[in-house]
Amino acid sequence: MGTSSSKPAGEKFDPKKDLVDLKGKVVIVTGGNKGIGFATVSALLRANAKVYLAARNEERAKAAIESLHNAGLGKGGEHNLGEVVWLKLDLGDPREAKKAAEEFLKLETRLDVLLNSAGDMYGDGAPGSDGVSMMHIVNYISPYVFTRTLLPLLKQTAAEPGSDVRIANISSTVHTWLPAGVQYKEISDFNVRYNWRPFANYLRYGNSKLAVILWSRHLQAQLLASDPPSPITVVALHPGVVDTASHTLPFPKLMKWLFSFFLVPADEGAYNSLFAAASKKIREEPEKYRTGVYLMEKPPGTIAPPSAAAQDDKLGEDLIQLTEKFLKDIGV
Repeated sequence: MGTSSSKPAGEKFDPKKDLVDLKGKVVIVTGGNKGIGFATVSALLRANAKVYLAARNEERAKAAIESLHNAGLGKGGEHNLGEVVWLKLDLGDPREAKKAAEEFLKLETRLDVLLNSAGDMYGDGAPGSDGVSMMHIVNYISPYVFTRTLLPLLKQTAAEPGSDVRIANISSTVHTWLPAGVQYKEISDFNVRYNWRPFANYLRYGNSKLAVILWSRHLQAQLLASDPPSPITVVALHPGVVDTASHTLPFPKLMKWLFSFFLVPADEGAYNSLFAAASKKIREEPEKYRTGVYLMEKPPGTIAPPSAAAQDDKLGEDLIQLTEKFLKDIGV
């Protein structure tokens, strides 16, 4: 897949100097209690943001916040680096995702960055209680509802002079593995299991991540077509591929060493997410990034074409219509 870099060849992304100052800005990071999400939260706090760490499990979220505090991050106050707050978010149910967004709207009068980072890589594709696979619920439909509910506040913030409001949605290059013929016409299209193909689980994951790109492109076009146009930047991106499993395997030290040849640490894996959420480049060239772009991570911020299916506007329209019908049917 060809790419066209948005940064000069050889230029490295450094979050210590390449992020905008986020003092006075409010950010939500879903799935911020571990892995790339946690590393992203850490860097955004160093850029002085107030970050809502959105996660389902309170114990894990508070443990992550304690770890950040112990590192001198997120305690709030004039002499501290940023502030971190837990926001309960259960992406396993679109109703709960809507409730979480509504709770946030009671707490804040602005939202500058929404980073939909949480995701689910595992599942057999079987329909859940609402008739849709949990992978599609967690990776696409609940983030769609969460974002839709927050959109009025995002627009309000974007209307302020000098605003730099962004929505960044984590996708995956795995979407390029999908066979031809993907469609979104019936609810069953969210539940294709690909059991007749190798790596079926990855294909199910890729299908949900294709939906994320199509939704991101549609949302960007919708915002630009509104009257007046809303200057919100929407990007989909492939994150860095990080080692989150070596410690769970036999001989963890050996596995960590082997993984190091093709995976990167979580801090570095967060660079593409950080580029999307807060890089100076996007602030300096907003029109370049308000075209429904898809960002790859080598180097961070590389504008690249996604798959042909991800660029199919008709498929995107079908997806949004199906999603809205599903949400209406379950009362969301």
